[in-house]
Amino acid sequence: PLKDQQSINARDDYWYDYFLQHPPSARRRWRAEQKFWAHEWRAHGTCSENILKQQKYFNRASRLMSTYNLTSILFNPQNPIPMPWPRVLDVMLAIFQETQAKPELRCRYYQNGNILVEVALCFDVPGEQVIDCPPPHFPFC
Repeated sequence: PLKDQQSINARDDYWYDYFLQHPPSARRRWRAEQKFWAHEWRAHGTCSENILKQQKYFNRASRLMSTYNLTSILFNPQNPIPMPWPRVLDVMLAIFQETQAKPELRCRYYQNGNILVEVALCFDVPGEQVIDCPPPHFPFC
């Protein structure tokens, strides 16, 4: 279980779940957030549990997210990528030029084609250095 509801609320302010089509009521929302963040901890945080306890893990993730702001990387006016349908290579290259590491692009099938739904950066276990991501779990774009 997650220990710090105030921290969960703060995370929800900057990590919005775009897959929630209708915002749930406050009570249902709390359960959904708990479930989402508990999943994130089990899937990603527990590998660094000997180094970063739960609260430090999420604090580090927050700091890394602002350090490597993917929105500003992908929509950088000095290094624009073709819009509205950028090529996978263009997205990968823009991120690599900024981070010096290969990201993971995660896609979902939608109306006869794949759409990009998530970009993941990978970090070493202490969460101090960005590293190349392993082969993707989701279908590659």
